[in-house]
Amino acid sequence: MQILKRHRDLHFLEVVEEIAPISIIITTLAAQSYEYCVKSFVFDSELDVLIATVRLMPHVIDKPIANGRRIYVVANETTVGENFAERWNTEPARVAAFYEWHAKALADFEALPDLQGIDVIGKSLESSLGSSVVRKVMDARTEDISQTRTAKKLYVAPTIGLTLSSSANATPVRSNTFFGD
Repeated sequence: MQILKRHRDLHFLEVVEEIAPISIIITTLAAQSYEYCVKSFVFDSELDVLIATVRLMPHVIDKPIANGRRIYVVANETTVGENFAERWNTEPARVAAFYEWHAKALADFEALPDLQGIDVIGKSLESSLGSSVVRKVMDARTEDISQTRTAKKLYVAPTIGLTLSSSANATPVRSNTFFGD
């Protein structure tokens, strides 16, 4: 949820009109989509779950016909009759904004598996989630790897890459002794 809301915040950062999808709509759609995904499919990674969840979000929006016209309904599951998307039915710019943001979020997350190199992945995430947040996470990851390496608990295994497991095929990663010292 937080990743999607952060993506939304940056996507609409320079938009003057208040048309960004409200948090409760993102939360409700993502929760319903996630629930469907994890009950219906098997995933290889958390990223695959995220992508599938985002991909299916528009499909859980109810679009009944009322008074001869199609309306949008994102129902509050705890208050009967409350429609979080009520304003979408009188302000079409909000609907367009949701679908525009959704397409961008989906494209950004779908692109990640094809990226190679932590620096390239970091730059991609910075553009969609913000540099300060992503740098903080990347710096913490780098520090964790450095500490693990110093403690001689970091290994490289075929088809896995860096790991904490010292399996038979894993090779210990030597300490970084700059300039060969």
